[in-house]
Amino acid sequence: MLCQVCGADGSEPHFGGESCRACAAFFRRCVHSKKLDVTCTCQHRLPSSHPCRHCRMLKCIATGMTKNKVQPNREKNRSRFYHIGYIPLISSLPTTIIPKTCDNITKTVVNWVDIDKKRKQMYGESTYHQNLTEVTSTAKANIKLLWSLAECIFSDVSKLSISDRDSITYNFFPKWLVMESAIDYCTNYNQFQSFLGTDEYYKKCAHFYGSSMASGKRIKDSETIRIFAPFWDWHYSEVAHPVYLKKLDKVEYMAIFLLLLFDYAYTNISEDGAKLCRNIRKVILRELKGYQDDKNCSEMRLADTIDTLRLLEKAEEKLQEENVLCGLHNLVLHDDWKEIFHIKKL
Repeated sequence: MLCQVCGADGSEPHFGGESCRACAAFFRRCVHSKKLDVTCTCQHRLPSSHPCRHCRMLKCIATGMTKNKVQPNREKNRSRFYHIGYIPLISSLPTTIIPKTCDNITKTVVNWVDIDKKRKQMYGESTYHQNLTEVTSTAKANIKLLWSLAECIFSDVSKLSISDRDSITYNFFPKWLVMESAIDYCTNYNQFQSFLGTDEYYKKCAHFYGSSMASGKRIKDSETIRIFAPFWDWHYSEVAHPVYLKKLDKVEYMAIFLLLLFDYAYTNISEDGAKLCRNIRKVILRELKGYQDDKNCSEMRLADTIDTLRLLEKAEEKLQEENVLCGLHNLVLHDDWKEIFHIKKL
């Protein structure tokens, strides 16, 4: 069957009409083209020439092709933004060879693949359109999943009391939320650089907090941005970017995860619980040092990696301030979230 546009052989259905593949590709390019104003140039062409773009496009439309049946272009490196609580796919990051002496960190790296899969099943492909209320509602499920990983790596932690388990995970969770957001920033640095400070960035901020405010209590978007955007700006300039400059790899991220989780410097943990955490941290620090020595890292690399914990301590304080403002401006937070942030730690 002949193409109804150019007369070539091989006509078949395309975009609601009938044409050859070449004319279908032409139609798709024209639909995606930014040159909207195209005029007829046939009178300036040789009689033996093909029709101009304008006339060829009209012939495509005459066959029944419609613009709404053409799929939009896939955006390359689409800028993504996920506030604290976004779950980056850490398991997809490249991994270097890990020495056999780093057994526990290796297990964490390997098992994180399952963590990413389960989170994807729980929360879907993207959390971009979630607001703060929705993020807070997933806290307990997230904690349970991460704790199951800890029990898989260190079987002794399953013997801890429920009180110790809750205290350890509640102490850890806010800082890890911040760290995961920083990891996302590091992984997608170029996209974030073109996104931070833009209108879309501030619109996202207004939606994230504004749509979480109680019915009838929502304030103007400009006020929401004025109150809450500084917390986002601070996070990216004072935490995420400094972490990016450290150029940590996946193994070091996993070490930080374990060091945060088994932090014994809190008074809400029993003596036995603190002792277990202390011993586990010693093992992780020894493995981390061995890993960095094996890579011939500088002596300052270990100190620089551990310094990340200090940044996260500061970030948790900022997160507490943000939660106070959320309460003052009638944001609806899940009870599980409130329990985590109201626990007495020291």
